[in-house]
Amino acid sequence: MVLTSATAVILITMWNKIFHMVNSVEYEVSIDRQGRIVIPAPIRKALGIIGGGKLLLRLRNGKVELIPVDKSLEERVSRWMEEVLKTKVEPFSEEVKEEWKWVSKDYAERKLGIL
Repeated sequence: MVLTSATAVILITMWNKIFHMVNSVEYEVSIDRQGRIVIPAPIRKALGIIGGGKLLLRLRNGKVELIPVDKSLEERVSRWMEEVLKTKVEPFSEEVKEEWKWVSKDYAERKLGIL
C-alpha cells in the first residue's frame, strides 16, 4: 500500500475521531443516600478497575476526578519505605586538612576582601 499525503490525512482524521470518541464517553449516574455512586462496567473495564481496588478522588476546578491507584505500585512504594526506614545511617566526620592546591590562601583572601 502506498501512503500518499491525502491518505495520511484521512487516516489521521479517522484516528482522531476514534480517539476522541473513546476519551469522551459519558454516563449519568445516581448518588445514593450515603453518597455512593456506581461506576459503570464499561468504564471500570476500560480503566482496569476491579472490586476491592482503590481510586484517588481529587476535586479540581469544581470537578471530581477519579484516578485508579496501581496496587502493585502502592505495594512497591510500601516495601521501599520499609527498607529505607530499616537502613541505619550514621553521620561521619573526618578531619579535612586545609589545602590550597589551586590558588594561594593570600590571593583568595585578597579577592574576597578579607585582608
